[in-house]
Amino acid sequence: MKPIFTCADARLLLACVLIPTAAITAADSDIQTLFNQGREAYYKGQIEQARQLLSQVLTLNPKHFETRAILASINATYKPDESSLRKQYASVIIPTFDVAEATLSESLQALAIMAGNASGGKVKGNFIVRNPELGKTPITLSMSNVPMDELLRYLAEMSKARLAWDKHAVVFNGIAD
Repeated sequence: MKPIFTCADARLLLACVLIPTAAITAADSDIQTLFNQGREAYYKGQIEQARQLLSQVLTLNPKHFETRAILASINATYKPDESSLRKQYASVIIPTFDVAEATLSESLQALAIMAGNASGGKVKGNFIVRNPELGKTPITLSMSNVPMDELLRYLAEMSKARLAWDKHAVVFNGIAD
């Protein structure tokens, strides 16, 4: 009686089983890498970058639960056209920003005044600090000739806050918020 499978058949069958598994593992790794980058961008307040990366994850895996949850949060909280305020703030160059042991709230008040002066009264700083404890974070920072949007990014980083660009204001959220 002849065997059903020969050694060559067994090797072919094994190759057919292992090759797709390796391809799936590589694809899962790519999805996880994209997801991690998107999640990191989200927590840093880089909402548009997060939206772009997480949308790529959903294209590759429409059932990726964590991605769907973060994108739902982004879509509920942030509108897609939030860049006009950021562009406006990027155009304002602050000649000198120098604070020592000032709170985040005090630093933002000073920045709002400096923005008005630097823009000839055209740009007003609209800032929201969602967590009162976050507003009490001490800030020491000294910079010259820096765009206002970059100063805001530094202030958020120093206070361990997420920076979100709303249509009419820049919102400082705590990491846990």
